[in-house]
Parts: sequence; structure tokens; C-alpha cells
Amino acid sequence: MPEVASQSSLKRRQLLAGLMKMLVLIGLGFFSYALISSFSSNSLDEKKSSNSRWVMSVPVSELVEGKIKTLAWAGGHAWVYFRTSADIQSLNKPEMILRDARSDKSDQPEALKTRQRSMNPRYFVFIPRENKRNCQVSLLKSDEKGRFTEPCYGAKYDAAGRIMKDSGHHEQQNLAVPEHMIENGILKIGIWMPKI
Repeated sequence: MPEVASQSSLKRRQLLAGLMKMLVLIGLGFFSYALISSFSSNSLDEKKSSNSRWVMSVPVSELVEGKIKTLAWAGGHAWVYFRTSADIQSLNKPEMILRDARSDKSDQPEALKTRQRSMNPRYFVFIPRENKRNCQVSLLKSDEKGRFTEPCYGAKYDAAGRIMKDSGHHEQQNLAVPEHMIENGILKIGIWMPKI
């Protein structure tokens, strides 16, 4: 009788061992699939090189000078500000009043490290949140110093989202600018990945 119990116990152990091996193989299969998929056409690099990188589109004819158009997307909101002529002229102000005039420490595509920080001088595309506490910025009246401000630290930004040297917290940066382009009267805004 003990021999029968021993054989039954052995069979049970073999069955459990077989099930464990099968579960490990299934887990390895899922892991392999995920690993291979990360190198496939769904990778961020390939998305950036294809048309799928444009996640929002807006006809420029919908934009109004001196006003902001808010665009919602999976990453939050992007704003498009239609600059006035005075805004464009103000971008040539002395760089000494800006904390990071060349945008060396801020988030934007490399090609947009310019005074305008935009593909077209009329349209400024940006993420309307400051980097320290994620506070929402707002548009200032045209006669005030700066063009945008935020309520957490009172930082002020010019019409290109560059932070004024004498405002806000010392860790705050210029407003982030996503990849964008204008093609056939359509403003296309792409994937935005913050610095880590």
C-alpha cells in the first residue's frame, strides 16, 4: 500500500514539474515576443522617421493672431500661439534678460534651438506647463513684461517660451516645444518626449 501511495506521489510530482516547465516556456515566449516587438516597426525611432509621428493636425486658417489654440492629445495639451508682429519683434531683445536664451537646457528638437523656437515665426507650438511643478501657463496682456506666466513661482516667459532671468524658480526651464511642421497650410505636431 505505501508503494502505491509513493507511485501516486511521484506521478503528481512529475505532472507538476511538467506544468511548471510549460508555464516557464509560455513566459519565455511572451518575453521573446515583447523583446522582438521593441525592435520592430513600433519603435519610437521608426515612428519618428514615418508619417505616424504626426499626432495632431490643425489648419493654420483656424488660428487667430494674438490668440491661443488648445489641442488635446494623449500626452496632455499642446498650445499654438499665433504671434503678433510685436511678438516677433520682441524676440530680438537682448539675450541678457533671458535665463537660457539659446535653449541649451530646455526640451525642443535640435533644429528649433533658435530665437523663435518654431518652424514658422508666426506660430509658436509648445507644451503649456512649466517643468518644476507642472503648473499651467497663461497668456499675459501685450503691455506686460513677457508673454506667458505661471502661478506657482510667477515665472514669466517671452513669446518663444524662454524664461526671463529675474523670474520664477532657478530650476525652471524654457517651455517645452514638440516637433512640428507646416505643410500645405496644415500645422502638424508630433511626438513629444521630455528629457529624463
